[in-house]
Parts: sequence; C-alpha cells; structure tokens
Amino acid sequence: MAPTHQVKANDYLLPTVVSVGLHGLLVLAVVWGWEAASEPKQKVAPRYVEARLVALKPESEKPKQTAAPKPKVVDVSAQQRQREVEAAEKKRLATEKAERERLRKLAEEKKKQQAEQEKLRQQKLERERQEKERLEKERLEQQRRQRELERQRSQEAAFADALAEEKEMLMAQESEATAQSYVAAMADKIERSWSRPPSARRGMKCELRIQLVPTGDVIHVAVIKSSGNSAFDRSAEQAVNKVGRFEVLKDMPPDMFERYFRQLTLVFDPQDLRQ
Repeated sequence: MAPTHQVKANDYLLPTVVSVGLHGLLVLAVVWGWEAASEPKQKVAPRYVEARLVALKPESEKPKQTAAPKPKVVDVSAQQRQREVEAAEKKRLATEKAERERLRKLAEEKKKQQAEQEKLRQQKLERERQEKERLEKERLEQQRRQRELERQRSQEAAFADALAEEKEMLMAQESEATAQSYVAAMADKIERSWSRPPSARRGMKCELRIQLVPTGDVIHVAVIKSSGNSAFDRSAEQAVNKVGRFEVLKDMPPDMFERYFRQLTLVFDPQDLRQ
C-alpha cells in the first residue's frame, strides 16, 4: 500500500490560482475570437492552451538549501574583556580564599586564646581551692590546739584548785588542830578556875558562847545550850569570867584568831565529876 500524503490547504492555493488564470485567458481568447470572426479579412486559427495541474510539495519536503558559511569575525575586544573578567573572577576567588584563610586563622587564634584563658582560670580556681583548703586546715588545727590548750589549762586549773583545796584543807586541819590545842589550853584554864556546885554530876555539860579580842580578853560569855542544871550552867559561866583573859591567845596569828576565836563556842564538860 502506497504511503498517503496529507494535503494542506496551502498545497492547492498555487495550482488553483494557475488554473483560474488559465481559464480566464481561455475565456478571453474565445471572446476575442468571436469578435474577430465578424471581420472578413483574415481567418485566425484558434489557439490551444494546455493547462497542467502542478502538485506543490510542502515546505517541509522542499530541499533545504545549505547556507554558505559566513566568515568568522574575531572580536579582539571581547576576548580582552573575557580575559579581564576571568582575571577579575580569579582575583575575587583568591581574595575570598585569602579572607577565609585569615578568618580561619583568627578563629583558631581566638579559640587558642580562649583555651589558654580557660586554662589560666582553672589554674587560678585550683590555687584558690588549695589556698582555701590550707586556710581551713590551719583554722581547724588552730582550733584543735586552742581546745587542747584550754583542756590543758582546765586540767591545770582543776589540778591547781584541787591542790589548793587540799592545801587549804591541810592547812585548815593543821590550823584547826592548832586551834584545838588553844581551845584545850583554854578549857584547862577554865576548869582550874571552876568552882564545882554540889549538884554537879558526871555527864553534865553545857555549851558556852565566848566573845574575845586579840589580846585574849573576854568581853562576853553566855550559855547557849544548858546542861539541865542551872547551878552547873552558872558555875561554868562564872569560871570563864573568873579567867577574864587568856594569855595564850596573844601570840596567835591574826587570821586564826579571826577564824576561830573572835567568837568561840566552847563545850564545858568536866571529866572528873562523880557519879
């Protein structure tokens, strides 16, 4: 089967115009021949016009004419501008690269400085921590030494107090023994000055309060606890007044006199009474 060809409207335009033109000429020739027949002079033979339909090929099927190559014109100024543009671009890239490198170095330097500063800060904090620990240890040690010193002082003070109390007690005992010897001497003198009442019996005793002065003089005497026998009590009181002065007290140390004999309580208890 032969291939079909799709006919476009433009394909018939030219043949149609040619055909119409030829038919017009044919009509004109017929009319002109008709008018000429009336003239008897000459007989004109008719002309035959051959018309042929020409099929036009579409433009797409027309052979393409190859255009003659145009001469290549070299634009020197364009090449120069291209080289300048390339040089400028290269310079810009180099500048950007240099700037990036500079910024990178600055960033590294800044990072290095920050690391160094952080290291110094950490070292400072460590020194401060160590110094704080040292001061705290010194404070605790000082407190410990202070407590130890206070404890030692307290022990020494307690020991001194105990020693002083013991010494005072010994002195008191010694002083009391000495005072008791004075009291015994006074009692012996009172008994020798005593006049026994007929009613006196063994086991009778009374308690006397005697007020003295450092010279040994009696300034007052009173019965503060009765024996139950008024004659016995009066006789004891009269015996003290009869002595009047105790010479043994003159050489007594003042502190002993003030402590024991300024006001003396004496138990009058003769041991040689009959039953």
